[in-house]
Order: sequence, then structure tokens, then C-alpha cells
Amino acid sequence: MNASIGSDRLLNFIQFLRARDVAVSPADSLDAIHVASLLGYDDRQQLAQGLAAVLAKSRQDRIAFDVAFEQFFSVDVGQDNTQESEAVDRADARGDTDTHDLRAAQNIEDENRSASPLDTLAANDAQVAELLKSPLVQDLRDGQEANLALAIEQAAAKAQLETMQRFTQRGQFMRAMLDAVGELPLRQAAARLEHTEPEAFDELQQIREQLRSRIRNRIERGYLLHAQGATERFLDEALEQVRLSNVSPYQQARMRKLIERMARKLASRHGRRRRKTRRGQLNIPKTLRTANATDGIPFVPQWRQIERRKPQIMAICDVSGSVAAYAKFLLMFLYALQDVLPRTRSFAFSSQLGEVTEWFEKLPIDSAINQVNLSYGGATDYGRAFQDFSELALNDINSGTTVIILGDGRNNDCDPRLDLLAQIQSRCRRLIWLNPETRRAWGTGDSAMPGIIKHCHIATECNNLKQLQRIVDKLLADTRSH
Repeated sequence: MNASIGSDRLLNFIQFLRARDVAVSPADSLDAIHVASLLGYDDRQQLAQGLAAVLAKSRQDRIAFDVAFEQFFSVDVGQDNTQESEAVDRADARGDTDTHDLRAAQNIEDENRSASPLDTLAANDAQVAELLKSPLVQDLRDGQEANLALAIEQAAAKAQLETMQRFTQRGQFMRAMLDAVGELPLRQAAARLEHTEPEAFDELQQIREQLRSRIRNRIERGYLLHAQGATERFLDEALEQVRLSNVSPYQQARMRKLIERMARKLASRHGRRRRKTRRGQLNIPKTLRTANATDGIPFVPQWRQIERRKPQIMAICDVSGSVAAYAKFLLMFLYALQDVLPRTRSFAFSSQLGEVTEWFEKLPIDSAINQVNLSYGGATDYGRAFQDFSELALNDINSGTTVIILGDGRNNDCDPRLDLLAQIQSRCRRLIWLNPETRRAWGTGDSAMPGIIKHCHIATECNNLKQLQRIVDKLLADTRSH
């Protein structure tokens, strides 16, 4: 495979990796191209090791990489002819006594082929003779797999096979690749010989079928590689925007993978090293120690850094009825971000409220959520929930605390105790209310949202994963700037 075709396939492979949740940055892509240029594309095992070193950053990535590499760079079966020839060459090199038998068998096969109907016809037909001299036909007749694979890869690149989205497009790409690989003279010769030279026509059709079979295999592999990745992205985009209450049980595993991927993305964005302080109070001891390397001359002043108290998140989730589905995904998202998110305390309620932080620290997320639903499910009473929260945690709220409340604000016509909500708002840095209902429904029926909004810094609609990601992203940005 030459460098140009190899680079194109490598870029397609990187897209294939990204579709399988392996994060590959533009810098990683450049490193991969550099590695491939050094190692070449002839030794697949060596290439796999080299690419894995720059593209797989974790054990999970390496597992996904190995599977993807084998799928993407798999080769066509059908190398019997070249393998037989190589066996004869190896026998010659060893001086085996039966080398002449192998050579004799190969020569007989060559003689039989030379006496084929096409060769016989070529003696009297200049067009057929010219056709048999073409590199494509010679490679097909001689079984030159490497040359054929290169020609088919070039045809795939010219036909933009990576854009294939539906299996019904096979015919369209088959015709484009046959034209790109130069099959037209074969087709024209077959049309001319079909009724006049049936034996030569049958042989020519066998050659054409070899080519079509190879291209058909390449198209089907291309569909499985590229269209599958596009389908995966389409499903993920759909799940990001569907209401969380509509996520069916068999989609839960996919949702979890999607949440983990979003969490990794946010962690990467907000988990960078903090910028060093360039002003403030001079740290004289540290400055003098640093100056030892410059004979006591303080070329690099060191500044004192004020350590701020780490902010904390308090998540209060209504787990009654259909709202429980939203609470589940909010808690899954928050706890997937524990590496970069400040310490999170979790509370659950329908009427009675209790802290459930330890359950999420000690139990698997699914077990913890099931325990929450069993212990705190029931009819909603915001007034009692706020009273319980005030007794449990109001004194722990400070100017560095962000309180997130998830609920639809429907209180069964009971007193929501907005005075207690006002106390929470007055003590915390920010009070965020997430409501799964659309804004048009706020204030209808037994909804207490018009009064609740007055005591929140932010009150917003949140009923799908994309909205939740955006809110958590802003939350992380705010806690880092604090």
C-alpha cells in the first residue's frame, strides 16, 4: 500500500475509532500519521503496535483499539495462487529434491492457461490481445493480490466509499468502483463476444466475476465499518435529545455509556491544571530558593497562592412518579464526574427527605438508585421535604455551596413552604432548579413553579441528556472560577 492511500485509510480508521468511544485528538492524529510513515503499512502487527502506542491511552482504549484494528484492516481471503508460488520459491531456496515436481505442476497450469479460449482468440483478435495485456487483467489471471488490493483501495478512495450510509447503496458504489478500477474494457469485450465466442465469453465472465467479488467484499466491509459508526452516532444523538422518562430498559446500558463519555469529555475540559498565579503577595522564601540556580538573583518571583475553600454540591431530587427517571440520570451524571466535581451530597424525597450520599459511595449506582426509590418514593410534599432538609443540612450551606433541586414543582395543592426555600437561597452561592416539564406547563394545575422561580438563581427546563450536559458544564465552569 503506498503512502497516499495508506494515509487516507489511516484517517478513516481514526474516524472509525472515534465512533467506538476512543478519544483521538487532532494532535494524536498527526502523531499516528507520523508513526505510520516511519513503520510503513506492510507489517500489520508492527503497524498495530505503533498506532496503539499513540492512540490508545487506557486499557479500555487498547481493547477497543485492538478490535477496531482487526475489523478495519482485515484482508481479503483468496491468496491461494500467490501462496503456492511463494511455496515453490521457498522450496527452490532450500534446494528441496521435489522442487522440480512443484515447478512442473505450475508449468502445466501455465500451459493450460496459455491454451485457454481467450489466449487462442487473442492470436486472431487484436482487441482481445490488447485486453489481455492490460495490468488489471494480468493481475486477475495471475492472482496478484497485492496489486489488486491496491487498485481496489484506490478505487474505494475515488468513489468515496466512506460516505456510504445504507446497504441499498451497494449497487451505486459497485458501479463507481468498477469504473474507477478500469473495468469498462472488460465489459465492452464481454458484450462483443457474448454471441460470437461463447467459450471466450465464459472465461472473460469468470475474470469479471473475480473482480466484482473482490469489490463486493470491499464494499460490504466498508459498509460495516463506516455505516455502523454513523448509525452509532445517530443513535447516540437521538438518545441525547429524547426525554429521559422515555428511555426504555434495554437502552439503559447505552445511556450509561453515553453519560460516561460525556463525563470524560467534561472532565477533560475542566480538569486541566490551574494557571499559575502571576501577581499577589510575594513569597520571599520560595523566591530565594528558586534564585539559587541564578546565584541569588531573583529572576523568577514566586507569589503566595490563597487556598480557597473547596465548593460543594448539594443535589436534592424528587423521586416520585415519573420524575424518578430524571433523578436517576442526574445522580448518575454527577457521580460520574467525581474526579473533577467538588464533593457532592445527595438527598432524595417524595414527602419525607433523607440524605443518600453514603449509598452512592458504597453501592453500585443501579443498586443505590433502587434503594433510593424504595425508601423515599411516594406522594410529593415539598413543604415537608424542605423542612427535613433545613434540619439536616441548612447549617452546612455556605457561600461556596451550589444547591441543585430536581423536581416538577407539583405539590398536590399543599403548602410548598417557600419561606424555607428562600432561606436556602440566601445561604448558598447558587440555587438551581431543574424542571423536567416544559415551561408552558409551569403554573398549570397544582404546579408551584411561579412562586418557586422567585427564590431560585436559575430555574430551567431539563428533560434530556443534552440539556443536562449543558447545565453541568456551566456548573463546572462556575466552580472552577470560584
